[in-house]
Amino acid sequence: MEKRSLIELLGVPAKAAHLNADSRARIDPGVGVSCPLGRSANIVLVERIRTRHLVTMANKMLAWDTSPEFGNVKEIGFYRCGDCDLQFFHPAVTGSERFYKQFQKFDWYYKKNKEEYDFARQFVRPADSVLEIGCGRGAFSKQIPAKNYLGLEFSEDAIQAAADDGVLVKKGPIDSHAFCNRDKYDFVCAFHVLEHVAEPYSFIESSLACVKPGGLLVYSVPSDDSFLAIGRNSVTNLPPHHVTRWSDRCLRNLAAIFGMTLVALEHHKMGDHHKRAYASCIILDSLESLIGEQRRLVNRTLRHRFLAKIANIGALLLQNGLRGPWVVPRGPSVTVVYQKV
Repeated sequence: MEKRSLIELLGVPAKAAHLNADSRARIDPGVGVSCPLGRSANIVLVERIRTRHLVTMANKMLAWDTSPEFGNVKEIGFYRCGDCDLQFFHPAVTGSERFYKQFQKFDWYYKKNKEEYDFARQFVRPADSVLEIGCGRGAFSKQIPAKNYLGLEFSEDAIQAAADDGVLVKKGPIDSHAFCNRDKYDFVCAFHVLEHVAEPYSFIESSLACVKPGGLLVYSVPSDDSFLAIGRNSVTNLPPHHVTRWSDRCLRNLAAIFGMTLVALEHHKMGDHHKRAYASCIILDSLESLIGEQRRLVNRTLRHRFLAKIANIGALLLQNGLRGPWVVPRGPSVTVVYQKV
């Protein structure tokens, strides 16, 4: 018998587990807007989001005023590219260093052990030269056999923590680094960085420029083919934290856009710490579907809040029953490996 995910078992179609632009989008000419990855004008407006709602949610989570991060921007559009399948926010409001510093008080933000690291390190050889972009405190450097490692990072606190741990990390953007370091590294990687970047095309182009011919480029991103796609009011998956969303289709299209060879695409297992969020997402999605509520990334209505409370109670009961590979679906992270031709 074919194994099915819990989403399917609970009656949520797999296609609906993706925030489907076709089912809830309003066609919009997107005047002045094009895909930041493929430069295509074949885009669909999925949702308009008021920044005051983003500020309210982020302020509650961080206990810090995030309104200056948005400047004069009152509304942000959420778009989907019909060609490469990238989903992106426009204007792409990205967080400042002060904004990201607020997340460092959470233990989960700079984890030393990640399943992404376990998967990626099998592609690293002892003699390789390694560049990690957005390396945080350089935890990945401690888990690979290669000794020739350099990290790039913007956070001064993270750079200092890495230095205290004997890890070489420099401050600066990848485009500047690529200017003087073309074809230098055997292995270039970025773990959960790409989704924070306003200009993904130039970021990927610069990353690839640093890779030797035949070398590897590795990205880990939140998967929009996971339960994250149906998450509502998710501060960490909205601007100014995340400004793009990545499906498997989009990640595969990267190979063609940049002339790379796709080596591997790996969805990681769901950890116990994600089970409650997963259960809450699918229960809430099912409840709203039953009453005909439109699926939205940001929903601040009283009806939604009431249903969210019911979903959270149900998640407390359901999470303990998520055991075994037949009911535990893929986790929220995916890692993709490309080879430079």
